[in-house]
Amino acid sequence: MNPTAGGPVAFAPQTGRSDRVAAIVIFIASAMYTRLAFTFRPFLRTEALGPATFPLLVGTLMLACSTALFVASLRPVRTGAIPRADGAPPAAGRNYLPALVLWALLAGYSLLFDWLGFPLSTALFVFFAMLLLEVKPWWRAVILTAVFTAAAWYLFTTLDVRLPAGEIFRK
Repeated sequence: MNPTAGGPVAFAPQTGRSDRVAAIVIFIASAMYTRLAFTFRPFLRTEALGPATFPLLVGTLMLACSTALFVASLRPVRTGAIPRADGAPPAAGRNYLPALVLWALLAGYSLLFDWLGFPLSTALFVFFAMLLLEVKPWWRAVILTAVFTAAAWYLFTTLDVRLPAGEIFRK
């Protein structure tokens, strides 16, 4: 349709080619990472979780996510983008803002982790990430944050992983 006529503007469909290339590169890198993780040997035979456990978990998740990205890139992309008044497609740079804010949150989380401790820093990170992802209403974000933080604390303490309580809580 003609953009000056006031109707919707149809944009050319995206092919997802860059997603396919990224998925293939990530798959190859994660396959090499996972293969290398198999070479890690435990220090003691009595260890239930050896040094390869976490790298194998991360590598497997990377393989699964890259496969999912590849499959998703084969589907046609539906955008809910609203065209500008002059008929041009929306600015692409604004799509990066949530990712940059999430990276800033992650950097703040890692910098404040020892000082605030695991429970408080994790709760703040998860809560603001939920707000960034537009979880509505706000009390649902609070409940999900509390459940996630408590579950992570329980999991790590069950695995006998020592987590910092926070420097601000020490006297």
